[in-house]
Amino acid sequence: MSHDIKKATLDEINRRLTLLRQHEHDRILPADNVYKELNQALSKAIGAPLIGELESLYEFIQNL
Repeated sequence: MSHDIKKATLDEINRRLTLLRQHEHDRILPADNVYKELNQALSKAIGAPLIGELESLYEFIQNL
């Protein structure tokens, strides 16, 4: 893998991990709309496994 492509890919994965981690401990806030609360809950439920998957992908690409 080209060094530039590898670095760009790792940088992008790291950027996305940073964004997910910034909101990892956000509370689900009451909303005027049930769907907004549902979206918050889904984001929280999906966030933790997604962080794990991105970390695994980061390690895999780093070892190429």
